[in-house]
Amino acid sequence: MNRYLYLVRHGIAETESATRHDADRCLTEAGSQRMRRAAAGLKRLGVIPDAVLTSPLRRAEQTALILVETLAPHLQLETMVPLAPGHEPKDVLRGLGAYRHARAVMLVGHEPSLGQFASHLLTGSAAILSLEFKKGAVIAIAVATLPPHAAGTLEWFLTPKQLRAVARRGR
Repeated sequence: MNRYLYLVRHGIAETESATRHDADRCLTEAGSQRMRRAAAGLKRLGVIPDAVLTSPLRRAEQTALILVETLAPHLQLETMVPLAPGHEPKDVLRGLGAYRHARAVMLVGHEPSLGQFASHLLTGSAAILSLEFKKGAVIAIAVATLPPHAAGTLEWFLTPKQLRAVARRGR
C-alpha cells in the first residue's frame, strides 16, 4: 500500500514583518484567500492527510492552519523544526519516523528546502532535480514506507493557480 507525502510551500507572505524578523512574516490577506481556494482544490482532489506538519515560521503555520481547517478539521497541527529553512532532507526524514503508520502526511515549508527535499525523495539526492515551488504549490509523492527508504513516485505537482481552478470546477 502506497503512502503519500504532500509537500506544500507556504502562501504569499509579507515582505517584512513589524518585528523585522523573518520568522514573524505573516500571510497577506490575498495570500490567505488564495491558499483557502487552493486548499478547496486539494479537497476536491480527495486529499485527506493523517497529519499536517509545519515549519515553525509564522507564514507556514498560517498556511498549515488553513489546510487543516479545510482538509482535516479533526487534526491537531504539529510543528516540525526541520521544515524551517536551513535543514537537510535527512533531518526531515528522521522526523517522519513517528508517522510510520500514517497513510498521508502533509508537510508545509519553504523554498529552496522543499524543492531539495522533493528531489531527495524522488532521486535519493537533493541536487539532481530542480523543483521550484511557487508560493502555495503542492507536490504529491507516493512512497512505500514512512519514513521512505527508497525513491518515491511523483503523482502530481500543481501550482496554486491550478489548484484554484480545480476548486472552481467543483462549484
